[in-house]
Amino acid sequence: MATFTPTLSIKTTSLTSNDLDFSVTTSPTVTDTTGLQRTTLTSTSKVTKLAVLDGDADVADVSATVEGKYVDITDNHGLKKRYVFTDAGASGAADGTIIVSDTDIGSTSSPDSSLIGGICVQVADGDEQRDLLEQLRAVVNHANGHNGSITAAAVASEADGPQSSTFTNPTTGESGVFIIDAANATWTHIDNTGDADATNSGADHPTIVDKNEFASPAFLYVKNTATYHATNGIVYLYYDNHAAENIMEIRGGHFAFVPLSPNNNLKAYTSTSGTIVEHMIIGDDA
Repeated sequence: MATFTPTLSIKTTSLTSNDLDFSVTTSPTVTDTTGLQRTTLTSTSKVTKLAVLDGDADVADVSATVEGKYVDITDNHGLKKRYVFTDAGASGAADGTIIVSDTDIGSTSSPDSSLIGGICVQVADGDEQRDLLEQLRAVVNHANGHNGSITAAAVASEADGPQSSTFTNPTTGESGVFIIDAANATWTHIDNTGDADATNSGADHPTIVDKNEFASPAFLYVKNTATYHATNGIVYLYYDNHAAENIMEIRGGHFAFVPLSPNNNLKAYTSTSGTIVEHMIIGDDA
């Protein structure tokens, strides 16, 4: 059990004309701690990007390699869509079609139950990985896709190596930190290597504090274990709400002790891959 000393704050808008305002922070007594943990941060960006491994590589047999394959994308309001490839050469359903039990996706007119409710992305034999990504990004922008909560940028002309589409949010004040579930996608052309040209999203940012773990009040101790540098190894912390604004940056060798919001997960990324943070939560279980 840990007990914290209460603090007394004094403030005034004018020392000559206003009485001092007093506010007291009561002394919280907390009963639990996560213990000291270490987390390695590898993601160096908040920019959401979906990439393929090799933009100019042919997809020779759609029915065998990508028909029925999918990737799940979730916007910053929690709206998840499953984007499913269909085979144009075998009368697979057109872009934006919502899959039901008898939707023809190409070689079958009875898709697997896991695809029901998914959004069709129609591709053809001879398309290249870049073309599949371009079709996908068009369907993300479709009325039956995310329809404006995510704006997916056009993919550059086909080229050797990784190619990507960058996802943004056109709404002022809202975040573009979306979730691309590349780890569980069945579409195997996704570049999920962790390189600069690879897929990146909020899924790559470790959760330092789970909103469901502790009740308010709770406190976080966090330390950046890297050596101090003006630009390298900086740790950035943000809550995963609509705005997802950074609430803190911690340079190497520095630490912070902060109260927590119980309403959102606290996530982290870094300016330099491989930065290690120490962290511990002190509070009452939720």
